[in-house]
Amino acid sequence: MAFLKISWSFLALYGILVVVPDVHSQTLEIFNPLSDQVYSDDFDDETEARSPSHWIENNRHDYWSVVRGDANKAYRVKSNEVSTYSWLHVFEKNVTFDVRFKVVEIAEEDAELKFAVRFNDYEALVYVGYDFKTEKWYIAEQRGKDFEQVNFEQVIDVSRNLEPLKRGDWHNIRVLSNNETVTVYIDDMTRPKLWATDIRHQSPGRVALSAYNATVDFDDVVLNLRSGQGRVNEGVLEYTIGDDDRFREGASIVEKSNGDLLLLHRAEEFHSSDQGQTFTGPYPFSWPKNEHGHHSVLRLQSGKLLNMVAERFGQGARFRAKLSSDDGATWADGGVTWEAYREGLPGKSEVIVMNDKLTQVPGGRVFFVVPARKDDGEKIVGHKTEIYYSDDEGKTWNQSKNDSDDFTKLSRYAEGKVIQTSDGTLRLYTPWTHAHSVRYSESHDNGETWKGDFALDQFRNARSSFALIQDMYASRPTFYMVWVYNNMYDTDIVFLPRSRLGLARSYDGINWEYMMDVERWISPAKKDRRIITQILDPSLTATDKYLYVTIGRSDRAADNGHNHQRLRVYRIEKAKLHPYATWPNEF
Repeated sequence: MAFLKISWSFLALYGILVVVPDVHSQTLEIFNPLSDQVYSDDFDDETEARSPSHWIENNRHDYWSVVRGDANKAYRVKSNEVSTYSWLHVFEKNVTFDVRFKVVEIAEEDAELKFAVRFNDYEALVYVGYDFKTEKWYIAEQRGKDFEQVNFEQVIDVSRNLEPLKRGDWHNIRVLSNNETVTVYIDDMTRPKLWATDIRHQSPGRVALSAYNATVDFDDVVLNLRSGQGRVNEGVLEYTIGDDDRFREGASIVEKSNGDLLLLHRAEEFHSSDQGQTFTGPYPFSWPKNEHGHHSVLRLQSGKLLNMVAERFGQGARFRAKLSSDDGATWADGGVTWEAYREGLPGKSEVIVMNDKLTQVPGGRVFFVVPARKDDGEKIVGHKTEIYYSDDEGKTWNQSKNDSDDFTKLSRYAEGKVIQTSDGTLRLYTPWTHAHSVRYSESHDNGETWKGDFALDQFRNARSSFALIQDMYASRPTFYMVWVYNNMYDTDIVFLPRSRLGLARSYDGINWEYMMDVERWISPAKKDRRIITQILDPSLTATDKYLYVTIGRSDRAADNGHNHQRLRVYRIEKAKLHPYATWPNEF
């Protein structure tokens, strides 16, 4: 890579010579475009009156569609009474974002137009706005729900007046973000019109278009991802579950035989009959009572549903299998993992299970992985992993002859899951440790015993959850994993940044390829150094067409350990996934 550092820099982008003023007297990178780092869209190959590929809007709105423009197609937002957005699923901090646009109609005097970068949520973004009432351009940012919007007293090139936007005229805008500086070019790409040099929202994020009380056409989008970390992903839908503001963590999604989806979150459920486009609810929980915060459900090879529910006596707990042959309408009791109720320190059970830690390997054996807390009589000092298996669909259970205390020296080894690799070996993948990455242990006797503690170095992770499944719809053995892609050295507090969720795929359960960033959001820290935004407790479900990921994502600070979480859903079209050429090298 080449760099320039002069008072007037010439930045080569898409073959265009861009003159950058003194405000950019800093190191800038001349980017050599690669196919995944430059995205362009003129919408001409899209179907009129439909949504174009790649672009996403609110899952319950339909304000955006492709229209026939003056001489070609454009992407139009219809005038509406909400500040609606359409965005690209990409996570990058430093971008050059070019868009051609035309104001078709202004419905009300109080109307706005926005071009956003570093868009993590409606309250966490940097954007260039135009206020139709004042006829002024401005730069603004917000760092999250805990922060007020900031309108910058940005520098404006007064020698080149910005004419008010008029109906029917096409304009060009370029938003160039570079660390603390955002520079805006309008129509004249040789000199900027306005800029700000003290941007504080420093998270990688999406790029987005937005309008309010105005009909606007957009065309000829060109996005340059200048740090080379992000990539525009196609076939993603993402949204927050629930119209209320209740604290919600990750959940479990179960596909019913008719294709409907059931989302289970603690003692409530949500329903979808449109392939996850929307979920209705919450509804009262209709399945067997589960005295545990998380659900473990598996569709067995026989077609039955296996549901492991926690039974409690006082603070003690055990898990019982429940079986259903009619998609959960009725349930029959299976066996218990152990007879005695296991109780830990006062107020805590000894055992805890995260989302969906059930697996059935090709030979039919079912595995259920259970973390057990270890204490010194006064406080919890670690976790170990116990592995249970059943050869009769959960009617009876046996425990492996050894647990993680036998094959690792790590004091915390938890939240794992078992799969069978292509060579017949079983692997127990485990994310929650005090090591620098996801770990795995192996079994060569179908889970009777386990040996070794090995690092999966590419899967940087520390003290964070994951989800791992085999896609039973795939034409060949296919595994997917989502995990919080972080660095244990980022902070010395247990909650960590937890700011990136990665998706990986394997065709043998051994070798993995990086598929996409599902979510990223680096937020400010609280006074105790805990990052406000955290990604927690992911789950993963595969249907014939889609992958469904759920997470708990904290969007504002709170007194509880993981801040105030909201439940997020990501629906990903499997056919539109393609792997990175190389793994990302930043966390």
